[in-house]
Amino acid sequence: MKSAWDAAEQELHSGETLLGVVPALSPPPEDTVGGLLPAFMIPIISMAERWHWRRTSRRAAVASRFPLAPRMLVGVTDQRMLVWEARRRWRVGDFLGYVTLDRVVQADAPTVGAGWRTVRIFLSNEPTVHLKVPSEAADTVAEAVAPATADDAG
Repeated sequence: MKSAWDAAEQELHSGETLLGVVPALSPPPEDTVGGLLPAFMIPIISMAERWHWRRTSRRAAVASRFPLAPRMLVGVTDQRMLVWEARRRWRVGDFLGYVTLDRVVQADAPTVGAGWRTVRIFLSNEPTVHLKVPSEAADTVAEAVAPATADDAG
């Protein structure tokens, strides 16, 4: 069993530097089930919600041309974002693809707090992508993915 770091290092191009690997979630669809449910219905509802989450992630991936899964591991390099599907216990799954950082117009982590925070990635010609990452990594991921500005250079 290989770690996420080992998997990321295998995908690197020559001269590319791996900055880090973080777990990420594509935000689940809004909760539409309300009220009390009979106990026997809970597993069925949970299964339907997971199916809907996967389908929503797949549609967002097609629309944005950004590889997405409900649960993923994202490796950030100085040139690309590498994305793997996450299996149980955050183990590395299938390699979904990569996004070159030259497609990113802006990235930010607008919320504060503990737990999982949203990182918004604004792409040049595609819809904005939202990823939830651990709060301690949100600002770092947004800074690593965002293009350098004139203020950063001077």
